[in-house]
Amino acid sequence: MTEIADLQQRRQALDASQSFIVSAPAGSGKTGLITQRVLRLLCTVDNPEEILSITFTRKAAREMASRIHSALRQAAYTPRPLDEYQAQTWDMAAAAVERNRQLGWNLLDMPGRLRIQTIDGFCRYIASQFALETKFGPIPEPSEQPQVHYQSAARALLDKIEEAGPVAEQLAVLLAHTGNDMARCETLLSELLGKREQWLPLIYDAGKNSQYFQQVIEQVVADNLLQLDEALMPIAGEFIELVDFAAQHIAPKDNLVLSELGSFTELPEIGLEGVSQWKLILGLLVTKGNEPRKTITVKQGFPSDQKEIKARIMVLLDWCRERPELNEIIANVMHLPDAEIDQSQQRILDALGFLLPLLAAQLDVIFQQQGQCDYPAITLAALNALEPEAEDGVVSDITLRLDYQLRHILVDEFQDTSAAQIKLLEQLIGGWQPDDGRTLFLVGDAMQSLYGFRNANVGLFLNAQRHPVGPVQCTPLTLSSNFRSQEGIIQWVNSAFTEAFPARADISRGAIPYSPSVAVNSADKGQSVSFQGFSGDNHESDEASYIAGLCSDLRDHSPAESIAILVRGRGHLRSIIPALREAKLYWQAIDITPLASRMPVIDLLSLTRALLSPADKIAWLAVLRAPFCGLSLGDLLAVANSFENHSENRYQQSNAILVPLISLFEDFFSHPFSQTSSLPITRHGQQALQRIVPLLQAAWNNRGRANLRATVEQLWIDLGGPATLQDSADLSDARSYLDLLENWQTGATLTDWNSFQLAVDKLYAAPSPDDSGSESSDGSAKSVIQIMTIHKAKGLEFDHVILPGLSRGSGSDKKQLLRWQQHIDEHSDSSLIMAPLGAHDEEDDSVYSYLKREDSLKTRLESTRVLYVAATRAVRRLYLCGTVKQLKSGAWQPTGKTTLLTPIWSSIEEGLDQGIYKIQESASKGTSDEPTQVPSLRHIRRLDGQFQAPQRPDASANLGTPETAAESSADADTSLSSRARSLGTVLHRTLKQLANDGLDHWPQSRIEQLPATWTAQLKELGMLARPDELKSLIEAVDRMLADQRGRWILEAHEQAQCEQALGYRYSDRGQVGTSVIDRTFIDDGIRWIIDYKLSQPAEGESDAQFIRRQTTAYRAQLSHYATLYRSMQPNPVRCALYFPQIPMFIELEAE
Repeated sequence: MTEIADLQQRRQALDASQSFIVSAPAGSGKTGLITQRVLRLLCTVDNPEEILSITFTRKAAREMASRIHSALRQAAYTPRPLDEYQAQTWDMAAAAVERNRQLGWNLLDMPGRLRIQTIDGFCRYIASQFALETKFGPIPEPSEQPQVHYQSAARALLDKIEEAGPVAEQLAVLLAHTGNDMARCETLLSELLGKREQWLPLIYDAGKNSQYFQQVIEQVVADNLLQLDEALMPIAGEFIELVDFAAQHIAPKDNLVLSELGSFTELPEIGLEGVSQWKLILGLLVTKGNEPRKTITVKQGFPSDQKEIKARIMVLLDWCRERPELNEIIANVMHLPDAEIDQSQQRILDALGFLLPLLAAQLDVIFQQQGQCDYPAITLAALNALEPEAEDGVVSDITLRLDYQLRHILVDEFQDTSAAQIKLLEQLIGGWQPDDGRTLFLVGDAMQSLYGFRNANVGLFLNAQRHPVGPVQCTPLTLSSNFRSQEGIIQWVNSAFTEAFPARADISRGAIPYSPSVAVNSADKGQSVSFQGFSGDNHESDEASYIAGLCSDLRDHSPAESIAILVRGRGHLRSIIPALREAKLYWQAIDITPLASRMPVIDLLSLTRALLSPADKIAWLAVLRAPFCGLSLGDLLAVANSFENHSENRYQQSNAILVPLISLFEDFFSHPFSQTSSLPITRHGQQALQRIVPLLQAAWNNRGRANLRATVEQLWIDLGGPATLQDSADLSDARSYLDLLENWQTGATLTDWNSFQLAVDKLYAAPSPDDSGSESSDGSAKSVIQIMTIHKAKGLEFDHVILPGLSRGSGSDKKQLLRWQQHIDEHSDSSLIMAPLGAHDEEDDSVYSYLKREDSLKTRLESTRVLYVAATRAVRRLYLCGTVKQLKSGAWQPTGKTTLLTPIWSSIEEGLDQGIYKIQESASKGTSDEPTQVPSLRHIRRLDGQFQAPQRPDASANLGTPETAAESSADADTSLSSRARSLGTVLHRTLKQLANDGLDHWPQSRIEQLPATWTAQLKELGMLARPDELKSLIEAVDRMLADQRGRWILEAHEQAQCEQALGYRYSDRGQVGTSVIDRTFIDDGIRWIIDYKLSQPAEGESDAQFIRRQTTAYRAQLSHYATLYRSMQPNPVRCALYFPQIPMFIELEAE
């Protein structure tokens, strides 16, 4: 361990009276710093709600809340730790706990008083709280698949083409511009709706405003040309003379425009009118691909016999090549717009300025009809709520009301903020004054900004470091200590990424220079970072085999250390996962495999489609082919052909498969011998049809009598679907599909199959089961290999990180209907450039091409940051893999511009030249003398022809587990009054917290604070508690903790759960219910089910009578619980009632 280099900055960040923007690189412990900051702030406020912590993902919000709550609990119930850093956090938390005690906050029992929200959650809070005061009204639930509604809105707008009026006229302009391709136009419009919070506030000014856009373009051109003029100043005189020479000596056939330049005595004008001439003369310095020239010939105007002048131009070219920043400026100028906005482009801009607000309004109508919204709608509603009053332009009434509640705002992951979110923050703090005691604390790492596709703009982070956010000027702080990776990795990252990141910042593009880190952990022995290159036709399979071998070695020699394979795209795993499987390695693939590609889900989709339509031939044939039916291809062909040849084949299209199949089944099995020759079905096929056709017929006849999910699930079970599953991952995938179906069904059907299919496509399969429980040779448990995308790995760390496929390029940029860029100058003044897509039969104009290149540059800059995030996940070792090619000259061929290897190519190339990194050559296809192996056919799963599904229980365990924890009507105790139920609810919450926290964390002093907590909780339930009711609750807790059986129930056990929800289905009604188990665990191999009850013996009732009454009342309920558990696990089950107020423990014999 080394001394912490940024200790002073960390201490400064804890000053609760100042506002800061903290740049916190990977591994710098920013979550710990935020935790300490919140603890320090808690000591300065009157109520914890005065502190608002915002982050960008639910995962980050949960982690932040967990850190803060854990620190408070440890300070309250554990001694001060010896570790210096932990002791510092403990001291801050102890002060916050004391403040909590003095002011009666009850934070330990009511952690929800700490406001830790995602940015989307906070926007929704504002929009919902003040719904009646905004034009948006009440905010419904966000749609899980808003793309479907985007398409509907675009289609509805385009349908107005048939109507007379200005809308149809502008639609005609748009359609003509896109080649009258209605489908393409619909796609282009729908793609814009997902980003409308960016363009909607701006688009109103787009039409009829050519002068504004022209002024912005001219300003951008002038800024770039001034940069170039300044960069060329040292060589300006020489460059002018050489350009003049070239113009005099170049042949018109090689460059007519340059040959007509005439006498050249000064550099071109700084302005739009000079752009074309600048591009012309810069052609002497760069190639057509805008790469620095290495040679010059007569084709550029320098004949070979002019050796002196040619030597001068070569010196000039060498000077330029040595200055990468100059080459970047030249490339920028070569892509600048060089003409004013023409009439055709302005015409389409006018049309879009008219149509896009109508498109957004059409989407609002569809959302209202469906009772849904999307996150851009929530953001726009929140912005509308906080919009300053038009009369005075200061702050809105809503902002003032929020202003009284908030004194401190912390924003985590600030580098991923969008322009709309920054505007929201500025409006929120619009009424703050300097030195009024309120603070803004922004934390992020510009080098880890990955979410440009979600409208994040890292340039806003850079802008906030230099300029105020609203009225608040934040002091910039930079952390440098890395607590995660060992020194060897940090040294490599510093070396490779200093060159990979741009040398200078550019706010508009989001270009940020690299900020080096200082390792706190000392270096390990051996090579910290390695690169394995692959060359040849089989490079993909070679890479997969290498990774499988590497993982095997790591698990054998370092079984306790974590391993992660991180990829940019899921397609990179095409060869790797089969190689891991062949090596008998187990892994967990997180959000990698689309749910719709999993065979159990494909079969369930076919079953659903078949039950919805008897005319869906493909679906019904897929059902017959599925493993739970198991017809071979030959049998399937015979069955399909029989529909055409059958003598009774007079079926309507609506009965394309099912009715003929039933008729065929009846004919075949009533006259089996006469049918054998004409219907050559195998014996297995005959047995399968005999089993499945009655089930299919019964399910079809009973359709509409139960909800669709229950119908599909029951038929799947009856056909033997669960018996065809391979492992728990298959079961989890089936559960996910059925739960989704339940959410989308309307009674016994699906009203929109395409939307449902899109929802299925958006889900990912469960992680593959690991080999948990398997052991290495020394008896220690093996680690699990994690596979995920780099974006998913952000915030995580692993001992060993493997990065495959670094030489693979990313997909090409799609053409958007409209491109725009917010241009921010050095004074923080922003302006907008906007350009529509060129007409279908024309090239894009220079402004659109300029914006397209700007988007491309942003993407490439983000790719560098993606690689940085991936590399900084490694704790001990980093393994890089990619394809390389060596040229005949011996030099290494650079990788494509869109690969992740490109930013660090110079570092990789240097390692290859020095022999530090290795290359694996594979033989070319067809050159090997070994015989080509024909891949063997995969084993096809199907049930035995005589398979019989298990008999249905009265209430079988359902695959779905609803998210709500409400008990079904069958489990509810209807004899209790509403007051008794409310008291029971808060007592159950307390017993759950006792069990989850551990009894050691509940001293008597904390228990004595419970009545205040219960009072607040009961108020939320609409009940004012009487003193005698609170006394009875505290007595129940005290008696349970004093009872040996009571403490045993609350102690830690194997597989312990509180309020576990179990779904089940009534087989006779086709309905789904949910049971909630108060407390369950395994003790000595026995599954215990405990149900808490608040009942007490009636006056004059003996204990024996009370026990009989309670046993009679609850035996069926506990037997039901036991049945559910027996269907899920093999352990013996025992059940009991526990009465905390007595206390009494009654074991019941579960049937």
